Amino acid sequence: MKSLNRHAPRPRAPARWRRATLAGVLASLATLAGAVAGHDPITMPAALSQAALKSSLTGIAMQGNTALAVGARGTILASADAGATWKQAPAPVSVDLTSVRITGPGSAWALGHDGVVLRSDDQGATWRKVFDGQSLMALLNTHYTGLANRGDAGATAMLKEIAQAAAQSATPGVLPYPFLDIRIDAGGEGFLAGAFGLLLHTRDGGASWEPWMERAANDRRMHLYAVEQGVDGVFYLAGEQGLLRRHDRAAARFVALDSPYAGTFFGLKASENGLVAFGLRGNAFASADQGTTWQRIALGTQSTVVDALACAPGELALVTQAGQVFLSRGGSVTEGGPARGGDVAGAAFAGPGQVALVGSAGARLARVPGCGADSARIGKN
Repeated sequence: MKSLNRHAPRPRAPARWRRATLAGVLASLATLAGAVAGHDPITMPAALSQAALKSSLTGIAMQGNTALAVGARGTILASADAGATWKQAPAPVSVDLTSVRITGPGSAWALGHDGVVLRSDDQGATWRKVFDGQSLMALLNTHYTGLANRGDAGATAMLKEIAQAAAQSATPGVLPYPFLDIRIDAGGEGFLAGAFGLLLHTRDGGASWEPWMERAANDRRMHLYAVEQGVDGVFYLAGEQGLLRRHDRAAARFVALDSPYAGTFFGLKASENGLVAFGLRGNAFASADQGTTWQRIALGTQSTVVDALACAPGELALVTQAGQVFLSRGGSVTEGGPARGGDVAGAAFAGPGQVALVGSAGARLARVPGCGADSARIGKN
């Protein structure tokens, strides 16, 4: 599951459009630098190197003993022993990857900048490209042109936004925005979310996708950092400036929830007890009624919460960017002890008393006494 990473777009101040333009210019310069060197990161495979094992990583996912981690310049690492050892997997791109998600037995997705989406059907051993900034832009243009031709004024405005975004890219016809999270359920329904309100919907396990940007109650195009599905099957979104959304299946759209926090949420975690939203400055909130009301989880830290892990039934471990681990059980919170070392970008439950962490120095295992100490490995995807 993706959490905060240093390559993803930053939360914005009120001068949103000015900063968005600056971000686009910087992205364009980075793309231009690659083009000048004769390399297009959306078509150039990632370099294979032992150094990848210690490279900057931004996301991790685990299911059973299978663990996957992703990071800078197309790095994908795979582990068959719950993160004890890793090896690099070939990737068809060299863009910075933002997150990874295991969606079923053998099935995994890796997301990245320049609209990149990769898929694996063999536990992360091999990967193929599903989207990049070119195919994403073509999908969006086709969808919204069809709506605009039927008189949809919102679709016409969307086409202008897409054109303006592509104009900031050094590569014509490439939408430079990153995807940030994905969730697909056992029935094949799911959502793919990203920066500047990117949102796609699938009903066939990701074989095809339909743009849903106009169905997210997100006219300001806030970044969508997280997609989650409750145990009752309801999908949720979380993002910047307190954005929280719940899927209304009957209306075929997401509806806005009253948010307990005006800052950025980087993640959501569902369990049998409800939903937890977490983000900047140690903020975390729990809801037991599908996001209608929220209660603060007092962590006593100013460090950004980057992940929430199901250690055991009724128990969550909240991991911060500084490497702190807080255990939440039945409304009470205890500190599980620092995981030794900061700059943590993501985490996964690796077994009783053990958490796998990723960050600027690669992947490592950390002992967290009390985290699922009496449980069998649940797995985190």
